[in-house]
Amino acid sequence: MKKTFVLMIAVFAFAMVFTSCTKEGQYMPSKKISEIVFSKTYKSPLGTEISRTEREVWNWNGKLLSYIDYYDATGDRSTTLFRYDDDQRIEEINYGSYTAEFDYEDGLIEEIQITNEYGDLVVKYAFEHKGKTVTAIDINSNGSKSLEQLPFNPLKVIIPENAAKRALQGAATKGSSRMVLTWTGKNVTGLDIIGSTKASYKWDYDDKINPFKGLYDVEQSRCDLIYSENNVTREEMTDATAVVVENYSYTYDSKYPVLKEWDAQESDPAGLVTLTIHCVNQYKYQ
Repeated sequence: MKKTFVLMIAVFAFAMVFTSCTKEGQYMPSKKISEIVFSKTYKSPLGTEISRTEREVWNWNGKLLSYIDYYDATGDRSTTLFRYDDDQRIEEINYGSYTAEFDYEDGLIEEIQITNEYGDLVVKYAFEHKGKTVTAIDINSNGSKSLEQLPFNPLKVIIPENAAKRALQGAATKGSSRMVLTWTGKNVTGLDIIGSTKASYKWDYDDKINPFKGLYDVEQSRCDLIYSENNVTREEMTDATAVVVENYSYTYDSKYPVLKEWDAQESDPAGLVTLTIHCVNQYKYQ
């Protein structure tokens, strides 16, 4: 969920094929999410299992998403607030003491700036387009601060969470990083990260509706791509040391996913034990 507080800095998310969203920065899905439940079951090499559940409650004002309440495994709540301009495009996202501000030019997002509670710039995203399609994103961080200190990851909504971490590692250590996107039809099928940390990603998709397309959200950490119309079924990451593949399965209600499942691996803080994690995301709609 949103709280993978490891390398985090703020902003982005997802959406669907049949939506009234016609402009970049708009999120007005025809089928609105009301709640997402995130469940993780950790399995140790000895067979011990530990389960953890977190959830999000989505609150709408008519056809626009107003705010999301996040509840961690202990029940503690945090909130992300959305503000819109007169064209119903996301203008500002606020999470705690951090704010993401969106600038548009000719109807397209030109840049997103994230500032802290004192108004200091933390990170800036500059977008490149070919026509109306995003082809590259430059990430420039404040050299006086480590992006790893931030409580959220702006990229985790644009690209799968693992890819976001890679991109931010480069930005955190060098001050800048660049992401180049490859498209096949209406889905992003490739991503090259250029910076101190280099990696390449490839994605396969199903033919069903991605219910998050078009939403830029500071807090999300799912594997859906903000720009893709369908749901990721396979992710392949290649870097200098390894090739990592993750597969995702879905249960649908008509063309909309109501359940997403995948297995992941995670090391304990000391790096001594590798745990297998079975992850389940349950989506509820209005």
